[in-house]
Amino acid sequence: MSEEADYNEIAEIYDHARRRDMPHMDWWIARLAEAGELGPGKRLIDLGCGTGRWTNALAYRTGCEAVGLDRSLGMLDKARAKDTEGRVRWVLGDVQNPGLAPEIFDCALMSLMLHHLRGHAGIFRTVWRMLRPGGVFLIRQGTLEQILNDPMHQFFPETIEVDLARTPMRAEIVRWLNEAGFARVDVELVKQRPFTCAEEALQEFRLRVMSALRMISDDAYYAGLRRVEEYAREHPDDEWLQSALFTLFAARKPI
Repeated sequence: MSEEADYNEIAEIYDHARRRDMPHMDWWIARLAEAGELGPGKRLIDLGCGTGRWTNALAYRTGCEAVGLDRSLGMLDKARAKDTEGRVRWVLGDVQNPGLAPEIFDCALMSLMLHHLRGHAGIFRTVWRMLRPGGVFLIRQGTLEQILNDPMHQFFPETIEVDLARTPMRAEIVRWLNEAGFARVDVELVKQRPFTCAEEALQEFRLRVMSALRMISDDAYYAGLRRVEEYAREHPDDEWLQSALFTLFAARKPI
């Protein structure tokens, strides 16, 4: 079992494989822009920006200034290629030690990042320092209680061990935010159906884009893939296979 996935390798297929966001992209961009109070004159940092799906969309849609930070050069190359007007500043760096000045951002975003990090309490204090008074920290995450019964963990049971060790519960995230000094934490549960059929859902598994699938053995992965393909053939319209659960946290730094 690998300690972590290689995102320089995943970068080549990441956008193609992450089709689950596409049907709800407009909804998410509008919701994140509203919760983060983004618009012209506001400054956003996307921590662990990956290929810049959220960074570019929010910068171009809202007119905010944006910084995308990621430790994978391969991911940043993909993100920069999409930024056709050069609106975003792309920074190679680590979320745990970003090396940026304090109190320069109005909004910080982490999307599906917490399971890649260690020392969450310290990282949340770092984000608190980066935000201006009144700034908002947005976290988009599948929490542990949301993911353990999802298709990946049921068909690839070896990934349960992976995520028990790295994915936090909802209450833990709220506690870390409160301990970091955020005064108010709003929690929104989101259920979406990003796939119209089982075959669409299978594409993510076949491309092995989810980081937990890269952290189990090849034998375990291919055994799980056979199980999910068989289930999809027998249950082509199963909503469970086509659905995804998220939690959106919006935490505000006191003025």
